[in-house]
Amino acid sequence: MRKETLSRYIEELDQSEKQALVQEMLDKKNGIGDKDWTEIVEDYDLECSSDTLRKAGVGVKLASDAGMVFSKVAQDNVDRNFVERQKLYDIQRGIKKDMREFSRTELICESIREAIKTLPKIWIPKKSNAIPKDKGSKNELVVGMGDFHYGAEFQVLGLYGEVINQYDSYVFEKRMAMLMNYIIQIVEKEKPEQVTLMIVGDMLDGMLRPSQLQRLEYGVVESAMRLAETLAQWLADLAENIQIPIRVCAVRGNHGEIRPLGTKAGQFPEENMERIVMHYLRARFDLESLIWIVENDAPMTMMVDVCGYQFMLTHGQGVNIESMAQDSVNLYNKPIDVFMVGHLHKCQTFQSGIMPNSNVYVERVPSICGVDPYAQSKGYGGVAGATAILMEEGYGRRCVYPIVLK
Repeated sequence: MRKETLSRYIEELDQSEKQALVQEMLDKKNGIGDKDWTEIVEDYDLECSSDTLRKAGVGVKLASDAGMVFSKVAQDNVDRNFVERQKLYDIQRGIKKDMREFSRTELICESIREAIKTLPKIWIPKKSNAIPKDKGSKNELVVGMGDFHYGAEFQVLGLYGEVINQYDSYVFEKRMAMLMNYIIQIVEKEKPEQVTLMIVGDMLDGMLRPSQLQRLEYGVVESAMRLAETLAQWLADLAENIQIPIRVCAVRGNHGEIRPLGTKAGQFPEENMERIVMHYLRARFDLESLIWIVENDAPMTMMVDVCGYQFMLTHGQGVNIESMAQDSVNLYNKPIDVFMVGHLHKCQTFQSGIMPNSNVYVERVPSICGVDPYAQSKGYGGVAGATAILMEEGYGRRCVYPIVLK
């Protein structure tokens, strides 16, 4: 006996359904139907393959060419029960499609996680007097960074044909080396007890627009794995040089979305390769390491406590940051002292309210990649860089270091 299912054999269709199906098959064979054979099978929820239906269409076309007439079903004769059943089938099909997408994403992520677990841990030589990262700190260096757009390869020209910015993976690594040197110098000068790296999304370039495919140096998956290993080695080198705990916090941006063909922005927000980068980093360092990956994922937003002050990280696309700052304070009913955002590839600091013991700031950090062709076309963007903020318990922002990566 056949299992209970919503799928049907062709002979189970009623008369009006059969007429409508035959007409769709004929339209398809005549080249005027918009649907493909798979869509027709799904529309009628048939227990047959699309190839079987296509072959049956040959017979329908032959009968039509032989003089047999297949007229379209008049609206007055449409079986209302069929309409209602079709609604049910459409709903069920939509649910099944979403579940397939979700399951596929989870399977990919799970497979990559399992593969990452086999990688060796990165060993970092450390001094015996290093401060344990779980003890908190009275002063801390926050480094805001983001918009790596790793995998992109482009050149931006100025009004007179001069090169304003040139970018690829080599330039990224060169700028990250410069950033490390700046962090080391600031740590030696200010002597913080801990460094917190805040990555505000768009670590990868992705597939938002067809034009991006032309400027990708590597494929999306390969870019994610190359970036993850590059960051892991960079973190290890930084930790060995400064010998204090490094806390890594990251949120995902819009460019890391895979966006399966035909889907829109935000339709499958979990299909974001930046999640894989963070899973990779979490797996490379053990719990005894100086490096602490706070979240083995890359959420949309994250709250981070720094010396008793609350930082909210978010990428910042598609929202009014000042309004979001005020709304978030009202929504969570707790102080949010700093909103750390990226997205516009430029450095920007402005006040967005006041708390009992501090001002509320929005820190928009510059990008590692600098201005790109899209940002230039929209009239925003700036030189590559990062922002370092020295935080002190009971005082807040003690000092800000704008970092320019030329």
